[in-house]
Amino acid sequence: MTARVVTVTDNLTVHRLRFLLLVLSCIILMSCDADRANNDNPAIAGQHSFAGETITVVIGLDASAGGTTVGRLLAKHLELNLAGNPTVIVNNMPGASGLNAHLHVLLRAPKDGTTVYYGPRSSLGELLELPGFSFKYSQFTPLGGVQIGGLVVYSRTDAVTGGVAGPEDIVAAEALRFGGMPPEHGRMIISTMGLDLIGANYRYIAGYPSSGNIRAAMISGEVNTATDAAHAYLNQVVPVLVDEDKALPIFSMPMLDSNGGLIQNRLVPDVPSLPDLYERLHGEAPSGIVWDSITTLLELDQTMQHVFLGPPDMNPAATDTFRAGLEKAMASAAFREEAQQVLSYVPEAVGHARQAEILGATRRVTPAVLEYIKAHIEKNGRY
Repeated sequence: MTARVVTVTDNLTVHRLRFLLLVLSCIILMSCDADRANNDNPAIAGQHSFAGETITVVIGLDASAGGTTVGRLLAKHLELNLAGNPTVIVNNMPGASGLNAHLHVLLRAPKDGTTVYYGPRSSLGELLELPGFSFKYSQFTPLGGVQIGGLVVYSRTDAVTGGVAGPEDIVAAEALRFGGMPPEHGRMIISTMGLDLIGANYRYIAGYPSSGNIRAAMISGEVNTATDAAHAYLNQVVPVLVDEDKALPIFSMPMLDSNGGLIQNRLVPDVPSLPDLYERLHGEAPSGIVWDSITTLLELDQTMQHVFLGPPDMNPAATDTFRAGLEKAMASAAFREEAQQVLSYVPEAVGHARQAEILGATRRVTPAVLEYIKAHIEKNGRY
């Protein structure tokens, strides 16, 4: 048997192989650690940098609208918080109740996340198949929502003979004159359903193009009952009407928390919530088709009033990065402080997963509720 002679060259080869195996093991371990870290942090997973790019936020409102003010503020803080610190610009595209902007992003926007929609939505338009709604909101890429604030229904104190001393007195009015936009407008539908629920008598006066026009009609006495967003009620109704004892709040619409439960509108804690007022008037909690329709509309139309939407099949990495940047922007102390200064309230973020649930709520509307909503719109349209 011939003995094998191990040479110096053989020893060097063995050492080199051991060294290479050690390096390879380290690389594999580092890669696994990085993967674990990325999976533990969704903001990092699928990270995409918008460095050097310009993101256009298409707003479905005119430049003077209050929603544009919110959109511009969000655009400013997105620029500070999106990965790569891109330039973020706003492009107002009003027209067709926001549908022009919807369809621009749906059909023409690039898939790389550089063009997104911001502004109001109309899930009621989708549900009722109103003219122009040739799409479903589920076709968009959900990026996150914005909760602006709930509604307050208020009346002039001279709406009832002898004056209105408290919310309960409004049911004694022979015929309230409710100033409204077109009857199919979501805020008008749910607010007048609230009046129906408590048993108030009203006549719907349509044709006002905006909340500002309705406020002017309230001041002049042309109408004596109206609805407004809570922040607008506090800033523009209270100083000129409520503080002058010419009007008072009747009820606020409850809000939905992240689990779908009803909560008091935090902006107007002293205004009775609709279900609380109903219970004070009738001695029991609200129920029945009117209440079922109101709670349906709370999710369908009154939770997450504004939305960020990307085009269909938006680049997944850009989608993750935009969502993370929006969440970071709206949670930042700088945004909250500036929102309080500019808007007098802080819009709340709605995560993209909850946003997708809300946008899909049209599929869960019962036939009975759908028929009641249609009948209610028709009734208001007859006045």
